[in-house]
Amino acid sequence: MNDGTPRILVVDDEQTQLETVCRGLFLYGYQCTGALDADAAIEQLTAPDGSDFDLMLTDLTMPGSSGIELIEEVRRRWPDLPIVVITGLAASPEVEQVADMAIPLLQKPFEPDTLDQMIRAALRSLP
Repeated sequence: MNDGTPRILVVDDEQTQLETVCRGLFLYGYQCTGALDADAAIEQLTAPDGSDFDLMLTDLTMPGSSGIELIEEVRRRWPDLPIVVITGLAASPEVEQVADMAIPLLQKPFEPDTLDQMIRAALRSLP
């Protein structure tokens, strides 16, 4: 963590959802950087300050590369970066894949307190 404030990369193709989540995370004491798709997320992670991210929060359903493809790429390149998934999908092969990867998953709509608890638990699991 950079200055003690957890820095979170939020990936969601819905601009309004992205802004709402980032505003909420700010109120809970997090720094937030948004990305509208997987390519933008990888760009953020490979930027000079990309190693400063403490966690990635991603949606599963996005145009282009899916959330699963993004997760697989992030796990390959940044294996120590915790990931939390938010999704509007109920039961799907993607949701099952996330469960198989042992990644915390939160169904939309969700309570901000629940998201905060999941993020804090993921950050506590860091080595």
